[in-house]
Amino acid sequence: METISEKRNQVLQEIIEFYKIQPGVSSEILEKLEEYLLLMNSITIEALNDLEELSSYQVNLTDTIDVLNTFINSIIEESEKIFPNEDIEILPLKYTDEMALNELQVLEYLKNLNQADLNRFKLMDALHELDEKLYDDEFPDLIMELVEKLILAINSERIVKVEDLM
Repeated sequence: METISEKRNQVLQEIIEFYKIQPGVSSEILEKLEEYLLLMNSITIEALNDLEELSSYQVNLTDTIDVLNTFINSIIEESEKIFPNEDIEILPLKYTDEMALNELQVLEYLKNLNQADLNRFKLMDALHELDEKLYDDEFPDLIMELVEKLILAINSERIVKVEDLM
């Protein structure tokens, strides 16, 4: 059985192969494209693996947001190298180690990331479900599921961004 990582790598290779047969795509652009896609995939797989590791313990909001923050910081850093003039409008949640995150803060942060009116990452339904279960015992597990969806949505958005390299 193929792992998620193997499936994702296969899809990326197919994207790269697609661009190889496009007229006017130089080897320099292909190299940059391949590097970018593989790097974004690596960052995403690492974040998903971190979430999976967390799920084997009692889910903690702070640890889950730490994984998301690390992912976002990595995406910002790498995107700035490839797209130096772009503002990707995704910011990590800033808090100190002394600050305990609560459910409402995390929910509002995720709503802001999704840009509620625009539903940027198509998470509106999941966010409404979270809102309804704000103080339920399953809330941390739902946050983890939503963060996984968010990581995949951000990665998808960044993969589509490769069109700007052409």
